[in-house]
Amino acid sequence: MLSNISKALNEGQFSSDIYLSLDGLQVDDDKLLLTIIVTDDNDEKLQEWEVTCTGLRNHKLDVNFFEEFEVLDEHIFLWEFNYNTADLFFKGNINDINGVIGELFIIHSNLAKGQIPLEKYLNINYYNVDIRHLLSQGEGLFSKGPVNLIKVYEKVLSENGYKTSIIEYPTKGSTVYKIFVFGDSYVVAKDFQAFQVL
Repeated sequence: MLSNISKALNEGQFSSDIYLSLDGLQVDDDKLLLTIIVTDDNDEKLQEWEVTCTGLRNHKLDVNFFEEFEVLDEHIFLWEFNYNTADLFFKGNINDINGVIGELFIIHSNLAKGQIPLEKYLNINYYNVDIRHLLSQGEGLFSKGPVNLIKVYEKVLSENGYKTSIIEYPTKGSTVYKIFVFGDSYVVAKDFQAFQVL
Protein backbone atom coordinates (compact mmCIF):
# COMPACT_ATOMS: atom_id res chain seq x y z
CA MET A 1 0.00 0.00 0.00
CA LEU A 2 1.56 3.28 1.14
CA SER A 3 3.98 1.87 3.69
CA ASN A 4 6.81 2.29 1.18
CA ILE A 5 6.42 6.10 1.39
CA SER A 6 6.67 5.99 5.18
CA LYS A 7 9.69 3.70 4.98
CA ALA A 8 11.47 5.95 2.46
CA LEU A 9 10.79 9.06 4.55
CA ASN A 10 11.88 7.39 7.80
CA GLU A 11 15.05 5.99 6.27
CA GLY A 12 15.87 9.13 4.27
CA GLN A 13 18.75 11.34 5.33
CA PHE A 14 17.48 14.90 5.05
CA SER A 15 19.56 17.93 5.99
CA SER A 16 16.51 19.99 7.01
CA ASP A 17 12.81 19.66 7.76
CA ILE A 18 10.75 18.10 4.99
CA TYR A 19 7.29 19.00 3.73
CA LEU A 20 4.78 16.86 1.85
CA SER A 21 2.24 18.33 -0.53
CA LEU A 22 -0.12 17.38 -3.31
CA ASP A 23 1.46 18.53 -6.57
CA GLY A 24 -0.89 17.13 -9.21
CA LEU A 25 -3.76 14.82 -10.01
CA GLN A 26 -5.22 12.98 -12.94
CA VAL A 27 -8.62 11.29 -13.12
CA ASP A 28 -9.28 8.37 -15.45
CA ASP A 29 -12.71 6.74 -15.04
CA ASP A 30 -12.66 5.20 -11.55
CA LYS A 31 -8.92 5.73 -11.04
CA LEU A 32 -7.24 8.76 -9.48
CA LEU A 33 -3.50 9.37 -9.83
CA LEU A 34 -2.03 11.72 -7.22
CA THR A 35 1.43 13.25 -7.39
CA ILE A 36 2.87 13.91 -3.94
CA ILE A 37 6.16 15.73 -3.54
CA VAL A 38 8.60 16.00 -0.66
CA THR A 39 10.41 19.33 -0.42
CA ASP A 40 12.85 20.96 1.98
CA ASP A 41 13.02 24.44 3.58
CA ASN A 42 14.29 25.90 0.29
CA ASP A 43 11.45 24.38 -1.74
CA GLU A 44 13.85 21.94 -3.37
CA LYS A 45 12.14 18.75 -4.52
CA LEU A 46 13.67 15.79 -2.69
CA GLN A 47 11.26 13.01 -3.66
CA GLU A 48 8.24 12.56 -5.89
CA TRP A 49 5.60 9.86 -5.47
CA GLU A 50 2.67 8.73 -7.56
CA VAL A 51 -0.25 7.27 -5.62
CA THR A 52 -2.73 5.29 -7.69
CA CYS A 53 -6.21 5.15 -6.15
CA THR A 54 -8.26 2.43 -7.89
CA GLY A 55 -12.02 2.04 -7.53
CA LEU A 56 -12.45 5.74 -6.72
CA ARG A 57 -15.68 6.62 -4.90
CA ASN A 58 -15.16 10.01 -3.26
CA HIS A 59 -12.49 12.60 -2.56
CA LYS A 60 -11.68 16.02 -1.17
CA LEU A 61 -8.31 17.41 -2.14
CA ASP A 62 -6.36 20.30 -0.64
CA VAL A 63 -2.98 21.62 -1.81
CA ASN A 64 -1.68 22.62 1.64
CA PHE A 65 1.34 20.92 3.18
CA PHE A 66 0.74 17.87 5.36
CA GLU A 67 2.86 15.92 7.80
CA GLU A 68 0.96 12.68 8.33
CA PHE A 69 -1.00 10.29 6.16
CA GLU A 70 -2.69 6.96 6.67
CA VAL A 71 -4.97 4.44 5.01
CA LEU A 72 -7.90 3.39 7.19
CA ASP A 73 -10.47 0.59 6.99
CA GLU A 74 -12.81 2.36 9.44
CA HIS A 75 -13.81 6.00 9.05
CA ILE A 76 -16.97 8.10 9.08
CA PHE A 77 -16.62 8.81 5.34
CA LEU A 78 -16.67 5.04 4.64
CA TRP A 79 -20.11 4.44 6.19
CA GLU A 80 -22.06 5.12 3.01
CA PHE A 81 -19.88 2.71 1.03
CA ASN A 82 -19.21 -0.13 3.50
CA TYR A 83 -22.51 -0.35 5.40
CA ASN A 84 -25.89 -1.44 4.09
CA THR A 85 -28.28 1.36 3.23
CA ALA A 86 -31.63 1.66 5.01
CA ASP A 87 -34.82 3.72 4.81
CA LEU A 88 -36.43 4.92 8.02
CA PHE A 89 -40.17 5.64 8.03
CA PHE A 90 -42.06 7.28 10.87
CA LYS A 91 -45.63 7.93 11.91
CA GLY A 92 -47.06 10.03 14.72
CA ASN A 93 -47.36 13.52 16.13
CA ILE A 94 -45.78 14.80 19.33
CA ASN A 95 -45.76 18.17 21.06
CA ASP A 96 -42.01 18.55 21.63
CA ILE A 97 -40.58 18.39 18.09
CA ASN A 98 -37.74 20.73 19.10
CA GLY A 99 -36.71 18.30 21.85
CA VAL A 100 -36.55 15.44 19.34
CA ILE A 101 -34.50 17.59 16.94
CA GLY A 102 -32.11 18.42 19.78
CA GLU A 103 -31.68 14.75 20.69
CA LEU A 104 -31.10 13.80 17.04
CA PHE A 105 -28.55 16.58 16.62
CA ILE A 106 -26.58 15.62 19.74
CA ILE A 107 -26.47 11.89 19.01
CA HIS A 108 -25.62 12.48 15.33
CA SER A 109 -22.85 14.95 16.22
CA ASN A 110 -21.34 12.51 18.70
CA LEU A 111 -21.31 9.70 16.12
CA ALA A 112 -20.22 11.76 13.10
CA LYS A 113 -17.77 13.90 15.08
CA GLY A 114 -18.94 17.00 13.20
CA GLN A 115 -17.77 15.63 9.84
CA ILE A 116 -21.21 14.89 8.35
CA PRO A 117 -24.11 17.33 8.73
CA LEU A 118 -27.32 15.90 10.21
CA GLU A 119 -29.27 16.96 7.11
CA LYS A 120 -27.16 14.83 4.74
CA TYR A 121 -29.31 11.71 5.08
CA LEU A 122 -32.66 13.28 6.06
CA ASN A 123 -35.61 13.52 3.68
CA ILE A 124 -35.15 17.28 3.30
CA ASN A 125 -36.37 18.52 -0.08
CA TYR A 126 -38.65 21.03 -1.78
CA TYR A 127 -41.65 19.79 0.23
CA ASN A 128 -39.82 19.25 3.53
CA VAL A 129 -37.72 22.38 3.83
CA ASP A 130 -36.21 21.48 7.21
CA ILE A 131 -36.30 18.78 9.88
CA ARG A 132 -39.04 20.52 11.86
CA HIS A 133 -41.32 20.62 8.82
CA LEU A 134 -40.50 16.97 8.06
CA LEU A 135 -41.49 15.78 11.54
CA SER A 136 -44.61 17.96 11.62
CA GLN A 137 -45.93 16.09 8.54
CA GLY A 138 -46.81 13.24 10.89
CA GLU A 139 -45.63 10.40 8.66
CA GLY A 140 -43.40 9.44 5.77
CA LEU A 141 -39.80 8.75 4.89
CA PHE A 142 -37.61 10.33 7.56
CA SER A 143 -34.15 9.32 6.41
CA LYS A 144 -32.18 7.21 3.95
CA GLY A 145 -28.55 6.37 4.63
CA PRO A 146 -26.03 4.03 6.26
CA VAL A 147 -27.81 1.52 8.47
CA ASN A 148 -25.68 2.31 11.52
CA LEU A 149 -26.96 5.92 11.52
CA ILE A 150 -30.52 4.98 10.57
CA LYS A 151 -30.80 2.65 13.58
CA VAL A 152 -29.68 5.45 15.90
CA TYR A 153 -32.24 7.86 14.41
CA GLU A 154 -34.91 5.16 14.74
CA LYS A 155 -34.11 4.71 18.43
CA VAL A 156 -34.49 8.45 19.11
CA LEU A 157 -37.79 8.67 17.22
CA SER A 158 -39.31 5.57 18.82
CA GLU A 159 -38.24 6.64 22.33
CA ASN A 160 -40.08 9.91 21.71
CA GLY A 161 -43.37 8.26 20.75
CA TYR A 162 -43.12 7.83 16.98
CA LYS A 163 -43.93 4.51 15.36
CA THR A 164 -41.03 3.55 13.11
CA SER A 165 -40.05 0.97 10.51
CA ILE A 166 -36.79 0.31 8.71
CA ILE A 167 -36.20 -1.24 5.29
CA GLU A 168 -32.58 -2.35 4.89
CA TYR A 169 -30.91 -2.83 1.50
CA PRO A 170 -27.74 -4.89 0.99
CA THR A 171 -24.68 -3.00 -0.23
CA LYS A 172 -23.90 -3.24 -3.93
CA GLY A 173 -21.40 -6.08 -4.13
CA SER A 174 -18.90 -7.18 -1.54
CA THR A 175 -16.22 -4.53 -2.15
CA VAL A 176 -14.79 -2.98 0.98
CA TYR A 177 -13.54 0.57 0.54
CA LYS A 178 -10.69 2.28 2.37
CA ILE A 179 -9.81 5.91 2.94
CA PHE A 180 -6.44 7.59 2.35
CA VAL A 181 -6.25 10.60 4.68
CA PHE A 182 -3.49 13.19 4.26
CA GLY A 183 -3.73 16.60 5.89
CA ASP A 184 -7.15 18.08 5.13
CA SER A 185 -7.50 15.81 2.07
CA TYR A 186 -8.94 12.35 1.67
CA VAL A 187 -9.66 9.79 -1.04
CA VAL A 188 -12.12 6.89 -0.75
CA ALA A 189 -11.22 3.99 -3.05
CA LYS A 190 -10.77 0.21 -3.19
CA ASP A 191 -6.99 0.23 -3.16
CA PHE A 192 -3.97 2.53 -3.00
CA GLN A 193 -0.51 1.89 -4.45
CA ALA A 194 2.48 4.24 -4.21
CA PHE A 195 5.49 4.38 -6.58
CA GLN A 196 8.51 6.60 -6.16
CA VAL A 197 9.38 8.43 -9.39
CA LEU A 198 12.15 10.70 -8.00
